[in-house]
Amino acid sequence: MEGCGPGICLVVVGMVSILQLGVVFHYLHWFLTIGVPTVCRKQQQYVLTTLDSLVSGLSRGQRQEVVIVVYLADQNETCRRSTETDIRQKYPSLVQSCLIRFLHPPAISRFYPALSRQSGTNSEKKARWRSKQNLDFSYLLIQCQNLSTYYLQLEDDVIAVSWFYRSIKETIKMTASNWVCIEFIELGFIGKLFHSSDLVPLATMIVDWYQHTPADDTYIEYYKKRQQKSRILVTPTLFQHIGWHSSLDGRLQKLKDPYFESDLENKLFVNTNPPANISTTMTIDFQHPPRDCYEGSRGYFLTSEPVKDGTVFSVLFLSLQNLSRIFVQTGISAGRRNILEEGVLELGKNIDCRNQSFYNVYRFHKGMVDVRIDQKDVRCIVIRVTADQKSVLMIKEISVFQK
Repeated sequence: MEGCGPGICLVVVGMVSILQLGVVFHYLHWFLTIGVPTVCRKQQQYVLTTLDSLVSGLSRGQRQEVVIVVYLADQNETCRRSTETDIRQKYPSLVQSCLIRFLHPPAISRFYPALSRQSGTNSEKKARWRSKQNLDFSYLLIQCQNLSTYYLQLEDDVIAVSWFYRSIKETIKMTASNWVCIEFIELGFIGKLFHSSDLVPLATMIVDWYQHTPADDTYIEYYKKRQQKSRILVTPTLFQHIGWHSSLDGRLQKLKDPYFESDLENKLFVNTNPPANISTTMTIDFQHPPRDCYEGSRGYFLTSEPVKDGTVFSVLFLSLQNLSRIFVQTGISAGRRNILEEGVLELGKNIDCRNQSFYNVYRFHKGMVDVRIDQKDVRCIVIRVTADQKSVLMIKEISVFQK
């Protein structure tokens, strides 16, 4: 396959393209590659914040399935080395384990044709900046073509929700197999997921159009060409743009994704619940254990697998409680993702919450129960799933109000 644009020729013939552009990566097959191109900004650097957000959202096991490729795309070698040093010093073990890998610009200077001139009008500077950004994207895509099954395009000024990886895997499983691009943020060429088999033809199209069309638009034309008729945008979104200072010097870019639920871990009520033992028969995501939805002002419980009919989440009070209100919220309010689709809230008086007849039962509606009651001597409350569901369950908050 060969794709040519004015002033640049990119030859892609299997592994030959890797050899021609400079071999960086050997073939190792992960589940997901995350591509993060980065350049130096005069006002503020964001790449460490981006990496912090990504790394903190991956469990030890998940880190075996992911590789983060940081493309040091700045034309200034001193700047590239400084950024690489900062990352190596902050994440020595993650670099050594290959969770974080570095990609340098190709040795072939003609890959970036005459883009280094700093003079000209603002519109000319922006055009050169956009053209170089397109070439950065294309080179990164080509170098990542054989690393994993899927590829996620990010930039160096975004943050991720802490469950981003699990949500991506779940979305892939639940989406029809003929998709080309799934989007996890509305903005630009950020948070776009592709099959790795699409990276070379996508890179070729970006190169073909690099002088006149931003990648923000090219990827849309690409998936339409591949017969995906409309965009697949997953909401609420998993990533948010934080970089006010653009990589184009002097440009402010205060773009925010409108579908990002930034306050997900904040509970609605700052309430001190009565002391209790928490247990569940649901599978547990150990980054978000059961107690997190019951205690504190932040945190939530997340299952590691879709919940099954009959599984329960139990709160056993250490002493009998007189209650006036119980509030339980599951899932993400925007888009109603990961809610309890079919379930009930049960109240009991016996110390054994598993084997008794419950005297009050409240059905969940749109993932929520909010009941005002006048109930004495409550020993336990139980959330019971009444039908299998396809998605994992998030219990965001349990607030218990005493009389």
